[in-house]
Amino acid sequence: MITFCVIPVIEKVNCVVNPKNRNWIISLSAVTAICLAVFSLVYLLYRPGSLVWPPQLASAIPSDSPSAWDDLLQATPEAYTTPLPDPVSSSIDGSYAKLVQSPPQWWSCRRCADYRLSGGIWKLQFDKGIMRVLYDGTGWRSLASFTVTDDRLYIFNDPYCPQEVGQYRWQLVNGNLDISVIEDACAFRLRGENFSEQTWSACPQHGSTPGEKMPVGCSDNTFAPQALVAPRLPLKVEVFGGDSRFFHKPPEVFALANAEEVSPPEGIQVTYSQQSVSFGLNRVLWWLGEWIEASTELPFSSLGVQFLGESQMGWARLILDGEVVWQGDTSEIGTEKGRHGGYIQVSGFEPGKHSIRVESMGFDYHPVTVASFGFAYKGGVEKKEP
Repeated sequence: MITFCVIPVIEKVNCVVNPKNRNWIISLSAVTAICLAVFSLVYLLYRPGSLVWPPQLASAIPSDSPSAWDDLLQATPEAYTTPLPDPVSSSIDGSYAKLVQSPPQWWSCRRCADYRLSGGIWKLQFDKGIMRVLYDGTGWRSLASFTVTDDRLYIFNDPYCPQEVGQYRWQLVNGNLDISVIEDACAFRLRGENFSEQTWSACPQHGSTPGEKMPVGCSDNTFAPQALVAPRLPLKVEVFGGDSRFFHKPPEVFALANAEEVSPPEGIQVTYSQQSVSFGLNRVLWWLGEWIEASTELPFSSLGVQFLGESQMGWARLILDGEVVWQGDTSEIGTEKGRHGGYIQVSGFEPGKHSIRVESMGFDYHPVTVASFGFAYKGGVEKKEP
């Protein structure tokens, strides 16, 4: 209906503007009609019933929210093209998790591809015909229907690929789950690559018993240490949310974190672990053992570190000359214009050689993005609150 109503209006307007081009206008109108008809057909075929498209379940949930997995457990699939299977138990039923050790790369795309394999914790559950999957790094999630026949696993009714049926082989080895893809075109075949990339650890059905080590990713909540600001006197630690470049009084000297892209100013050295990730002018610290450090003998009165990244940044500690002076969740320092993090400044030290070091605490398997180090000869930064 929309097609037949719109085209006469287009023809009428164009003919009035330039009657000599009527044949060209009619051709354009025909093309427009075809495009609108195709759009309408695609909409009718892929309209996902009562869900909003893209699926509501795909919306990012803060990964540190204790309800992220619980919310997913309450969701049920839609019967897009295939009826829902009967809610009966199967031999694959259970909860599983895996830790992908390669660095996560979701910070480099605004809307990463669905099921894209990325570093961090993934959780998977099969339960009476319902499959649920959650990526802890960003809160990305999905659910679908499944059935099993002997060693064959069939996955369907996935909102990211409602027309596709994934076929897999599966087996339990010492209680852990091995999945190998036979055929699955879902999400440009990324679902199959993700599921079959490594073994999934089986999670205890009723939690861990005393003395039992819980597989990584099986615990619903990760224990976080206490945030710390505990320098010895006369050291002073100040925490500012936001980007120090735009403070009322910014640092006098900047040294960008990624020294391989831009060398630091003369008299300042920036070093970092080779396992850290180059990301533009930033260095991203991923998991245990990751660190970055700036050192100098110049007569600065304050040194600082700028954390700036996504909401999924993790915990880090700040060390001045070998002493921990701050630790906490870098994403919780502040939020401005969609960016998370802030500037942590240390002052009150004696003149001489000093180093300021950032280490990823790693327990949460979230990356830490370090943008720069800041230095001031007199005083320090000042930020006027709005």
